[in-house]
Amino acid sequence: MRTLLALLLLTLTAVARPPNVIFILTDDQGWGDAKFAGHPYVKTPNLDRLAKEGTWLRQFYVAATVCSPSRAAFMTGQVPARFGIHGHFADHSQNAARSMPNWLDPEVTTLPDLLKQAGYATAHFGKWHLGPVKSSSPTNPGAMGFDTWLSHDNFFELDPSLSRNGGPPQVIKGESSEIIIAEAIRYIEASRRAGQPFFIVVWFGSPHEPYQALPKDLALYDQLPATFGNRQVKLTSNTTGRNTTRLQRDVLRERFAEITAMDRSIGQLRDHLGSAGLRANTLLWYCGDNGTPQEAVATVPFRAHKGSLYEGG
Repeated sequence: MRTLLALLLLTLTAVARPPNVIFILTDDQGWGDAKFAGHPYVKTPNLDRLAKEGTWLRQFYVAATVCSPSRAAFMTGQVPARFGIHGHFADHSQNAARSMPNWLDPEVTTLPDLLKQAGYATAHFGKWHLGPVKSSSPTNPGAMGFDTWLSHDNFFELDPSLSRNGGPPQVIKGESSEIIIAEAIRYIEASRRAGQPFFIVVWFGSPHEPYQALPKDLALYDQLPATFGNRQVKLTSNTTGRNTTRLQRDVLRERFAEITAMDRSIGQLRDHLGSAGLRANTLLWYCGDNGTPQEAVATVPFRAHKGSLYEGG
């Protein structure tokens, strides 16, 4: 993977008009959690068009089965275990002896570092999960190669609390996926006015549990079959923040609605690229960080789930 990053840099610097790059990563959206991948219920019209019009890599594997190490691999092109990143960075209980549990190495060269050398404007929007995003953190997005960021340490739901360039968190009202896509569009326009190619990382907080969606998106899944998801599952409560048990069908209704909202925001991004005349010269990359989590497994065509080394993970 490190070799691929080097080849990418050589390619981008060798052309007269370097392509713009947008890297979209969803949070806990497994391989089968989209209509184009065969899901029987979830509605993803914009992702379906993207898969049809672009290149769909049907045997693409991420580097890990959970979030932080998977993201570290994308940012560095290296095996995440090289930095001691084996799980979620917030899991201090298993890393009490370490001063920076499961954070990126502050000295490592990242993909945005390389692209900045190639003349790119670089920005991160959304979930980070490779260390705190505050300004004092040695591994905030700015320290790891991004010119600007509007980010959260971990996952987020409606009305997210986000930090801009390491400042105090601010609550932004609205659907979280649409909020960070709106930020990405503003950055695209600023980069275009400056005549600079851009590398934008959009890391959604969706569809990670505990799940929360707008009424209009929930309404699309009011008629899920009574026999679908007819079992109890454990997840985090949106009300208390503690573990709870709920009917899986109700959980999946919320999860599917989050995916649909995220899909809509991706459509807004592609529409803007088209209207701005940027689509032909922009590489838009979309994938998930790991497999479907256990509470959401209902139609996954593979064995196991997030956290497992089987293909479901």
